[in-house]
Amino acid sequence: MKKEFKVKCKNCGKEFLVIEEELKFPIKGDKYFCCRSCANTRHHTKEQKEKIKNTLLNKPENIKKRQEKQLYKETHTYYCGSKELDEKNPDISCRQSPKYFNKLIPFGLDISKLYTEDFVKEHTKVKQLLYKEYVENYLSPKDIYNKYNCKEYFNNSETLLHLFKDWKFPIRGWSQAVINEWLQGKLKSSKDSYHYNQQWYTTWNGKEVYLHSSYELDYAKELDEQRIDYEVEYFHIKYWDSQKQEYRCAIPDFYIPSTNTIVEIKSSWTLDEQNMKDKMKAYKELGYNTKLICDHKIIN
Repeated sequence: MKKEFKVKCKNCGKEFLVIEEELKFPIKGDKYFCCRSCANTRHHTKEQKEKIKNTLLNKPENIKKRQEKQLYKETHTYYCGSKELDEKNPDISCRQSPKYFNKLIPFGLDISKLYTEDFVKEHTKVKQLLYKEYVENYLSPKDIYNKYNCKEYFNNSETLLHLFKDWKFPIRGWSQAVINEWLQGKLKSSKDSYHYNQQWYTTWNGKEVYLHSSYELDYAKELDEQRIDYEVEYFHIKYWDSQKQEYRCAIPDFYIPSTNTIVEIKSSWTLDEQNMKDKMKAYKELGYNTKLICDHKIIN
């Protein structure tokens, strides 16, 4: 048995009929709206939003939270001890809770000096320490996190990265971070990352080295015939790339310890002259002798 119900649209007020089978429960949902466009307003009408907001604000637990927050602001107004110092130190005064400063305790912050004039010096001391570790010593946030045993105070190193962004530190990009990893010996070259004629090779004095081209193989055989000790991809050197305007990491092909000479092996196809000049400049500044061999010929 079916019934007809005459209802009023909750959005536009238009009356309409609804034919429905006999139900034990009253009509619900879209049947209170005359059309789909009216029904779509049920989640975002201004009246409904205002009603929900007032309901939440008037809950006893929320009223209590607002009162506690207001009381806290009245009793602990200035983190630096005075209004003038707070205005001069936005890194401190913009924080809403002293719990934020607990994250700086592993770096030597004396939290007992909060709300005093000495707190500015404490905060500056920590900021300078982290700047030195991240910017000058090239430590990653994860390295700093582990070095200062921060696990007890916050969950992961991402917190430090957000902190550095707040303090306007020069944040390293992905490429610069990889260069730092190379320079610190955390990454090693992989034979699978090369697409040229590569192979393992045993030197005249029993060293296992990995060569990436036939040109490198020919030069290695030449050194073996002369019984000259050498290393392949022995170290990583930071240099300034004048074309990309950024620091990069160079891995010299050969290093001859007896003459302190770095040898780069290239073909005319792979040689980037300006990039090679930048590398050679960095090698010479560090006190190395240099040699460039292109297509089996020594290039000055």
